[in-house]
Amino acid sequence: MKKWIKVIIAVVIFIVFARALLVLSGLETSDGLTEPSIAVMDISGQIFDSHTVIETLKKLKNNPLVEGVIIRVDSPGGAVTPSMEIYDYVLNLGKPVYAAMGSVAASGGYLISLGADTIYAEPSTITGSIGVIMNLVNTQELMDKIGVKSVVLKSGAYKDAGSPARQMTEQDKQVLNDVLMDMYYQFTDIVIQRRGMPKDKVMALADGRIYTGRMAQKESLVNHIGSWRKAAEDMKDKLNKPALEIYEVPAPKTMLEKLTETSSKSELGRILSTKTGFFYLAEIY
Repeated sequence: MKKWIKVIIAVVIFIVFARALLVLSGLETSDGLTEPSIAVMDISGQIFDSHTVIETLKKLKNNPLVEGVIIRVDSPGGAVTPSMEIYDYVLNLGKPVYAAMGSVAASGGYLISLGADTIYAEPSTITGSIGVIMNLVNTQELMDKIGVKSVVLKSGAYKDAGSPARQMTEQDKQVLNDVLMDMYYQFTDIVIQRRGMPKDKVMALADGRIYTGRMAQKESLVNHIGSWRKAAEDMKDKLNKPALEIYEVPAPKTMLEKLTETSSKSELGRILSTKTGFFYLAEIY
């Protein structure tokens, strides 16, 4: 019996030692990859923070066994800056990147897809919605009725532009609209550059309307009709490596899971704080 125990212990030690050598030599990573692969990761839901997505992309970028990445985008968009940050990281990943659109890849979801080398969409995918939106609610009349007054001290005339506690002036509207339009032109400039399309055509398409994947292909907003599986096969052909494995990147932890792991609510506050302002967001109900 003692002999068998010694054998088992020796085998366990050997496995641990061999695994450590694999990790140190780069043949195995913390992701569990042991073969050259195409990584497939999801970018889904409304985009209010870029941290989790970029951290995942960074791991894939630095993993020598990942030879290409497919981003499955299923998002109506979200806050402007996080959408831009993810787009920029996808664009500069340094490896082949294909975007495969799901049910919805509109506004900021479309922007992120533009960072990829090639864009795939299903025929029924909802995409487009190229534009910027800012929703404001004015409660001044309600406050007057119930006898609530807002007292504001401000350093400049436009510091409270868009405040729900007072009516917006024409000057307020102009200031906010100037910011909105600058963000809009940043978006359309990317479309012009990445899709290689004339400015007048892009501006005609970029009026906030949505398109199906089939319509988007006809307008040159996407490259191919097909699923992420077709994208993976095409990437293998492009790399001339038909034997590449498919590695499905585990889904990131949900906000609830994150909150249960930390004693600090700063992460929740940081994300919630981005839910006001300007959005690359398709409002689809």
